[in-house]
Amino acid sequence: MFFAKKIFENHSGGFSLVEVVLALGIMSFCLMALIGLLPVGIRSNQISAEEIHAVNLLTIMEADLRNTHQLANGGKSLLLGLALPYITNAAGQSICNPALSTNSVSAANSTGLEENETPVTYSGIPRPRYQASVIYSTLPAAGNPAPIQARLIVNWPATNASSPRDLTSGFGGGFVETTVTFPAP
Repeated sequence: MFFAKKIFENHSGGFSLVEVVLALGIMSFCLMALIGLLPVGIRSNQISAEEIHAVNLLTIMEADLRNTHQLANGGKSLLLGLALPYITNAAGQSICNPALSTNSVSAANSTGLEENETPVTYSGIPRPRYQASVIYSTLPAAGNPAPIQARLIVNWPATNASSPRDLTSGFGGGFVETTVTFPAP
């Protein structure tokens, strides 16, 4: 009994080897879990940055379509070269752009965009990062002044798609979309 009492009295209060090994094992398990989450966080951050840039491009598209004067640039917006919803005819009246068709994507309604909002063609390599498209949903009948509704879509990477469904498939990237109404002139 005296011997057992003596051992406990001389114990210095440090950690045993077993306690140290257990603590290191738990710490390494936690660090491995944190390191495993890093790629997920980085990819999520990249996706978020692309979506924010695409939403900014949607804002630029809408402003370009709304603020380009109907007489300017042959019925195309000044910045992106997209087909305007209204043009001015020879009599000086604002009319619905006759070149428009509903629910279709054409070269007049779509353009490739670089990171700095510069429109580019699809013929070059590398391809543009983003594709900006305007799809007119409703068009007024001839001689009927009515609002025009349109879908503005920015998808990445640029696909040069000719179908609205292809623009929003999200294959290999993503897309953002909004609906706008252009009031009757």
